[in-house]
Amino acid sequence: MINNYLSPLEFKILIKRLPNVEFFTQRAAIPSISTTAVQQPTRFNNVFRTPDSVNFSNLDVSFIVDESMNNYMEIFNWILSTANVESHDRFRQLKSSPEGLFSDISIIILNSKKNPNIEISYTNCFPISLSDIQMNTTDTDVTYPEATVSFQYDTFDIRHLTS
Repeated sequence: MINNYLSPLEFKILIKRLPNVEFFTQRAAIPSISTTAVQQPTRFNNVFRTPDSVNFSNLDVSFIVDESMNNYMEIFNWILSTANVESHDRFRQLKSSPEGLFSDISIIILNSKKNPNIEISYTNCFPISLSDIQMNTTDTDVTYPEATVSFQYDTFDIRHLTS
């Protein structure tokens, strides 16, 4: 069987809690994964053992900001609510809401025939940062502003949807 190259253009992102971000998504980076070997000292030299934990980098998603800033505000309000910036009331409302504090996120990668091929599922996601929005009157062409949100999550899983 001959495989085609993975296309970075053919993907969909599913974020139930952030429908406006989902629609305007431009980029999503599949996070890196790393471990650290456990060092066991001996009297002659150090011996390394298999790691006992896994580290995941953040899930970063970039999106075009809509003219009403609805997608930006979805994330902005979520961050403010989880951080208890103004009061504990916002946090309690968010925690007791149907959406809760966390949201699962899926990235569906399409194959060369534009059919769903791979699903990457992130569990218990919450935003930890939201980038600035650059406004610039000196551009000669219209470049729509983008923002990037970084999500922390517990784990992610990759599975094939087709055989």
